[in-house]
Amino acid sequence: MTILYDSKKSFHILLSTRGTVWGRVLPLAIIAVAMTVGVYELREADIDLTFPVTGHKMLSIMVAYLTVIRVNVAYNRFWEARTILAKTLQSARQLSIHVAAFTSGDTMSDGAIMWRAMLRQHMTHLVHSTLYMIRHQEVTYDFVGVPKQNDGGARDGGETVDESYEERLNRRFQSIPALSYAIHKDIVMNKKFLEKPLSVLHENRLHQFMLDYEQMLYELCKFQATPYPFPTSQMTRIVLFVWVFTLPLALSSGVEEPYSTPVLMFFITVGFFGLEFISIELDDPFGDDLNDLDTEEFTIVVADGINYDLKSSPPDQP
Repeated sequence: MTILYDSKKSFHILLSTRGTVWGRVLPLAIIAVAMTVGVYELREADIDLTFPVTGHKMLSIMVAYLTVIRVNVAYNRFWEARTILAKTLQSARQLSIHVAAFTSGDTMSDGAIMWRAMLRQHMTHLVHSTLYMIRHQEVTYDFVGVPKQNDGGARDGGETVDESYEERLNRRFQSIPALSYAIHKDIVMNKKFLEKPLSVLHENRLHQFMLDYEQMLYELCKFQATPYPFPTSQMTRIVLFVWVFTLPLALSSGVEEPYSTPVLMFFITVGFFGLEFISIELDDPFGDDLNDLDTEEFTIVVADGINYDLKSSPPDQP
């Protein structure tokens, strides 16, 4: 779920522990402070490990650039995922709303009730299957044509590690194209069920909403199958770790008192690693973390709306 907060309440934001990255940053900050104190103690024992800060100044520019770029890309990906998901679910809801509007003049014969029920069942199943797919990358990769890697399971002829799990994933994946076809077919078959069949213009409008849904669904799958490039993430993290944990050796050079440098190292570590952990938090917007999108709640709201739009009788007029 996404954490909502009031940006005007500064103290509440500062003291809140819900959804924060402090739990992951604090141990690293303590280690950095301990290293700084250790470097000072060793120097007092005539073991000087410090070196001039000039080289670290050059490296700090690279670290700051990589870290900030990483956060910007992660946030942009998070917002892109939110936008695509909203458009996907909006297309489904618009389809059900227009079906209800286009058939509101029907006398609600048995055929019309059956037609609405078929659309309702197929659409709610499609929405829930979409949620299942975007939260399981195994299915997402298949949908966009990316081959699965051989993990020693049954994908290349070996023994199946968890047959029921694989079957469940494959069944969900296979249901999405089948449900898409079924909804298009339902729209075409309205003439067999409705006493007042839809006009060609109305049929095309409903097909267009379904096509919009399919396009946004493909965009969701493409998003899930294209993570932040691994080499960039790896090099950013390597440079960040090397820079932070050698910084005590540079900052302690020429410093006589042992207090200011550990305090400075604490906040430097919190700042840089905090940004990195924020990026990690935003990398998977469809996960189960507190800062991820509440995809399950979105899906339930849209599915309830579809059920309301396509219930046995037309929705009440305002």
